[in-house]
Amino acid sequence: MTNSKILPGTATNPDDHAMPLMDHLEELRSVLIFSLVALLLGAISAYNFHQELIALLIRPLTELEIKPVIVRATEGFFAALKVSAFAGLVIASPAILWKIWSFIVPALYSHERRYVYIFFPFSVLLFLSGVAFSYMTVYPLGVKFLITFGDFTPMISISEFLGFALTFILPFGIIFQLPVILIFLARMGLITHQLLAKYRQYALLAMFVIAAVITPTPDIVTQTLMALPMYLLYEISIWMIRLIRPKKKTLPEDRA
Repeated sequence: MTNSKILPGTATNPDDHAMPLMDHLEELRSVLIFSLVALLLGAISAYNFHQELIALLIRPLTELEIKPVIVRATEGFFAALKVSAFAGLVIASPAILWKIWSFIVPALYSHERRYVYIFFPFSVLLFLSGVAFSYMTVYPLGVKFLITFGDFTPMISISEFLGFALTFILPFGIIFQLPVILIFLARMGLITHQLLAKYRQYALLAMFVIAAVITPTPDIVTQTLMALPMYLLYEISIWMIRLIRPKKKTLPEDRA
């Protein structure tokens, strides 16, 4: 029996035939289309509340008694579309995450698939928790630090600020998926808490690199505000993996 790598969307039952590459790409295409449709429906629903959503996102500016401006005639309209799309993604996140996890399921053996159904609700919860955590803690701190840095008179474009806000908040929803991913890999026998602990210094360096890439500003403060929660989740994952005592990795020939 060969140890060839099985792609998501391919059959893993020894009696089944592997899904052709084109069928695999078609399945991936269906995931993307489903996600876009779910995002669109969520955005349409959120558009009715775009003014309230914008007010929530500019709250750090409001607390500093700063009112955003528009520099183009279409900027206000596109700001409403932008915030509606972001809210639509949050609304549609359970459906999108379920579709992504469902895409992975066929690549797993039957005794492994139950982990997907266990981890899915935690994945949704952590995504929403990451967005909420960023909005309530890191985001206002980052905005107030950057706005009040130096002796300047702020004149902030609403479209530019919303772009900054969304690229600051949304990545935390993705970052908060880290424990689910690591624990899932541990339950599959692919990693151990000893391995994660051994390479924690490299993980910390990688997290600062990732933060530098995805943060909307190049300053070290914003990057640190993103990298430190990521590293804290990494350490929590090590602790949780150690508690659940993941099973030893099963060789492919043993799983057939």
